[in-house]
Amino acid sequence: MWALNIKVREKWNIYNERASKFKVKLYFYSQNYYEEKGKIYFVASGIVEGEENNKKRFFSSLKRDKKVVNLEWNNDFFICTYSEGKNSKRSKAVKAAYNPKLIFLKPVIIDEEGREEWEIAAPSRNDLGLFIKHAEKLANVEYKVLYFKEKKMENLMIYAMLPKLTNKQKKALMLAVERGYYGYPRKITLEKLAKQINLSTSTFQFHLAKAEAKLMPFLVRQY
Repeated sequence: MWALNIKVREKWNIYNERASKFKVKLYFYSQNYYEEKGKIYFVASGIVEGEENNKKRFFSSLKRDKKVVNLEWNNDFFICTYSEGKNSKRSKAVKAAYNPKLIFLKPVIIDEEGREEWEIAAPSRNDLGLFIKHAEKLANVEYKVLYFKEKKMENLMIYAMLPKLTNKQKKALMLAVERGYYGYPRKITLEKLAKQINLSTSTFQFHLAKAEAKLMPFLVRQY
């Protein structure tokens, strides 16, 4: 199997600009696309990470975008359909990106700087080469190939397979990761983490332990 890991920044993308503006991170799948009345419609779903206020501002801004046809969200999860004008160059690029022969090894990641990271695979090298070719041709696109090689597949990540955490569990876990609690040596204590979100140490530890109990069996089964 051939695999490609590429970072892309599309300056017109409705997600990239807002991820950078509101300092949120997205994990999403481009589910499908369709063409209708001179426009291309994109259907995507995903999860948004970041400060609560930033996520609210992200969704509020996205909802107001004239390109957005439909947007639904529940906590961090969203489903969105948006449109853009159709032209031959864009249509060819879309067909290369939505090639049914491509396998998404994990969700596309859009970081807080608005950069997309795609990790995809295909039986044929040519299908991935076509993906790169159209990234090169499109105007206003920055890209960098991290690797493009033949390798054995080890895993396939689908976010719907992950255990569901409550908002409090997710917040505790994300804070612990961001502040270096799981590093060696640890950069912060439970007491200091709890203080940062105005919780008692015992309450914070309870939420963190519950999150770890849900995630660890899932992670262990992957190896």
